[in-house]
Amino acid sequence: MKHIISACFFLFSWAVFSQNVTVTVDKSVTLKEFFKQIESQTDFKFAHTDQINTGQKYFTQTRTYKNISVKELVNELNKSASVQFSIVGNNIFVKQKVTKAPKKKIS
Repeated sequence: MKHIISACFFLFSWAVFSQNVTVTVDKSVTLKEFFKQIESQTDFKFAHTDQINTGQKYFTQTRTYKNISVKELVNELNKSASVQFSIVGNNIFVKQKVTKAPKKKIS
């Protein structure tokens, strides 16, 4: 029975992550517009912390992603966007990136 449940969970996870999308992000796209692009093409939904303003523009590069898996898209966006994306089930969570403070040099 455990094997059947594990297999079902694996297949569900594979189906969710294997959904492909085509999106264009640039400096003029708000987070809300980006959410709509993804949600209209997949079963994914977005959630975000209170610090995230969905009307703000968080993208710094212009790029079109064609027929890319959602997992790959999230990995690519985490390299360039000023927010952090993570996938849990069929939800994509968005939060502020944590910036590391520079280490102080002790003299």
